[in-house]
Amino acid sequence: MDLKRSNNSLREQIVLAIQNDIFNNREVGEKLPSEAEYANEFNVTRSTVQKALKDLQRMNLIKKIQGKGSFVHQTQPKIKLFNFKGFSDYAQQIGATPVNKILEKKVITDGSNKTLYLKRLRMFNSDNTLIPMTVDESRISLNQFHGLEKYDFSKESLYSIIRQEYKIIPSTTLLRMSAVVADEELAQNLQCKVHDPLLQAQGIVHDEEGKIVEKAKVTYSNFAEFDLTLGI
Repeated sequence: MDLKRSNNSLREQIVLAIQNDIFNNREVGEKLPSEAEYANEFNVTRSTVQKALKDLQRMNLIKKIQGKGSFVHQTQPKIKLFNFKGFSDYAQQIGATPVNKILEKKVITDGSNKTLYLKRLRMFNSDNTLIPMTVDESRISLNQFHGLEKYDFSKESLYSIIRQEYKIIPSTTLLRMSAVVADEELAQNLQCKVHDPLLQAQGIVHDEEGKIVEKAKVTYSNFAEFDLTLGI
């Protein structure tokens, strides 16, 4: 099976192919093909297969047993969360103009560890009307990203800086979705009423090697809607 050259990386295509195979053809506990067999099937290197399997393991779809191989852990559909894009990337993708307002920015010091806490109101500019979309809270290690606090993230994209200046690619994320009610601050920023129900996501963003890039919390406004890609 030769993978197509598309907007999705080879790794993402492999993950989706194995994911669909698990959803449609596999049972819990069933052993999956070996890394070598997948590499031959997809005509890629074993290292690419290994990274794809790590993504599936983070999704809790498979489990790896040392010396035995990879096994199906669960076969329930999962939301597609690969190729995690920043807000600015998504805005550009749909032809909108992203607008960022810094609500809070500080460096938190805990012994030798320094963390950048960044809280932003993310908006789209449409016909000179600002539409609030999310309130984002980010916690990023300054021990890993030295000097990141110097950038003006009301004007620059966080993920673009991480990719371009630090040569690190945010790749996958594990999110926990929950319902929250708007307090006065959220109501003011997201143009809703106090106690309105909102959707909030919390999780950790990893790079291509599985290292933590960001601990994130995103609260979505009532202007946001979601298309979820599910394996059926």
